[in-house]
Amino acid sequence: MSKKEKDVSTASEKKQSKAKPKEKKPGFFARIGKWFRDLKSEAKKIVWPTRKQTINNSAIVIAAILVIGAFIWILDAIFNLGITALITISAV
Repeated sequence: MSKKEKDVSTASEKKQSKAKPKEKKPGFFARIGKWFRDLKSEAKKIVWPTRKQTINNSAIVIAAILVIGAFIWILDAIFNLGITALITISAV
């Protein structure tokens, strides 16, 4: 045997010795149970906002909705006046 053949054979032997036997996949219900356990542990990590923070954030959202709604209403009124003016000019 040449040196190259020995290197190839030892490399393939090393790969075979490193290969782990396939681990058996857990069953369907075991995976579902693990998923729910993980879900429960993650839910415990949630930091919920205080009542004051919730009220403050809700007020900010409502104020933003009102401001944006008023802005859109004003633009709609301006565009309506512009379209009406164009229609009356073209009708003459």
